[in-house]
Amino acid sequence: MRARSIRLAVVAVIAATSALAAPAVGAADAVSGAGRPGSGAHTGQGTGTRPGPGQGSGTQAGQGPAGDQRWEIARAGGLSPSAHLGSVTSAGPRAAWAVGHESLDAVPTGVVLRWDGEEWSRVRDAGLPDVRYWQTVSAASPRDVWIYGWGENGEVTAHFDGHSWRRVDLPELPGGANYGYAEMASEHGRTWLAGGRRINTYERGAWRPTELPAGQDLVEIDARSAHDAWAVGASYPGGLESRPLALRWNGKRWREVRLPDVPVRLSDVYVESARSVWVTGVFSPAGEEGLRPTVLHWNGKRWRDVTGPVSGIAPEALSGDGRGRVWLSGDPDGWEGPPVMWRHERGRWTRVEGATVPDGETQSYTVHDLAPIGRTGRHWAVGDYEWLDGKGNSFPYEIIQRSRW
Repeated sequence: MRARSIRLAVVAVIAATSALAAPAVGAADAVSGAGRPGSGAHTGQGTGTRPGPGQGSGTQAGQGPAGDQRWEIARAGGLSPSAHLGSVTSAGPRAAWAVGHESLDAVPTGVVLRWDGEEWSRVRDAGLPDVRYWQTVSAASPRDVWIYGWGENGEVTAHFDGHSWRRVDLPELPGGANYGYAEMASEHGRTWLAGGRRINTYERGAWRPTELPAGQDLVEIDARSAHDAWAVGASYPGGLESRPLALRWNGKRWREVRLPDVPVRLSDVYVESARSVWVTGVFSPAGEEGLRPTVLHWNGKRWRDVTGPVSGIAPEALSGDGRGRVWLSGDPDGWEGPPVMWRHERGRWTRVEGATVPDGETQSYTVHDLAPIGRTGRHWAVGDYEWLDGKGNSFPYEIIQRSRW
């Protein structure tokens, strides 16, 4: 299973859990107020009763201890139970967006959150399509933001121009095919949606589709500019064992960049510069059980395995600050502690534990996506965690963290 498919398997479990919980009420619209997870005020305010930390809008930035003290909670538990954030993007210190879903009465509903420099708040815009899941978000600037998701009426993208959101329909695919768990990357003048055998490019007001050869399957895309983007996934030549696949956009067309001939299932890519690209994934060592993480680095000429001490995780998100620091998140098998991330800096990997919600008993933190906060050197991290009610029940909630440096 590729990383994005693993996420959706988790989503299915979350949805099933919410069906057993009491009916949830709507989440508040800003990061303020009592009764939030981590605040100690489990008041259950609102129009109904929900399990867990009660009605509220989430723990605010800077509250409570962090697992490493170098990450802080920016928001946690402001949505209803079974909430999940899977993607985050930033257009500077005062503009960021995170997307995912929550479950209301066991029915998933797409969620878009926005950071305005002071707090995270729920986006409620008449122009946002009604979807069950928002899958991915990418911002080229505060006035150029794209999201992709799906619902009962199919798949859709939407665009924010700095004032309002509007729906942007995707090209209809032949034979009732769908775009699936595609990912987005947006740079000034060009936006890509990549997944499976398709890369769709939006420019000059229209989508332009590119279909890949049979046997190629993309799972992630990242861009440094409108003329330099990378997409990664797997290739299945003639039904043989899969091999890693990397495609590069040179401003005119997509070309394959040959990777080491190893059975790695790539899950993410980070384009640091024209001569520095990072990819990550997992592989199954011969004669061994389980999966091992792999990190490869391209210097403009050749690939090198830089996995080093990174171990015990299934890589989820890969990102960097553009100043030489790279972050990798992953979900340790059977892990019930704080979120785990690895930081690469000056040629060394360091294991770092993320922040935990300061009040109540929690477990199973997962960071699904990372995004640099402009050129500040700091990062956003989004995902979910489980809150324990002391009666043998656990309830998933969304979490947003911010690095302190």
